Amino acid sequence: MKKLFLTLALSVAALGAAAATPPSYNGGDAALVEYLIKNLRYPLAAAENGIEGRVIVQFTVLTDGTLSKPQILRPVDPDLEEEAIRLVKAMPEWLPAKDDADNPVEETVTLPINFKLS
Repeated sequence: MKKLFLTLALSVAALGAAAATPPSYNGGDAALVEYLIKNLRYPLAAAENGIEGRVIVQFTVLTDGTLSKPQILRPVDPDLEEEAIRLVKAMPEWLPAKDDADNPVEETVTLPINFKLS
């Protein structure tokens, strides 16, 4: 069987103009990468068929840090997309975005996850 690798083109992009401070994963980008590597389960059917690609997931970080409305912006394969959504739904709370007055605000985040076999 092929060896599985997860690569992340980690460019968490907050969308919207309201936030002075964008939302962030608790512990920063390195902790987010660690979470994804530790928790990702490469779908067996995708691995057996040599399916790779970048799945782009978008979700909203609410004012309490919980994640809401995960959706796929860039589909690759249904199994990879399902895994990307599962990872987002299982993620711990994020640090919410804050406005200029340091009040938490909802913000949309785009997270690309690269699935790569080697």
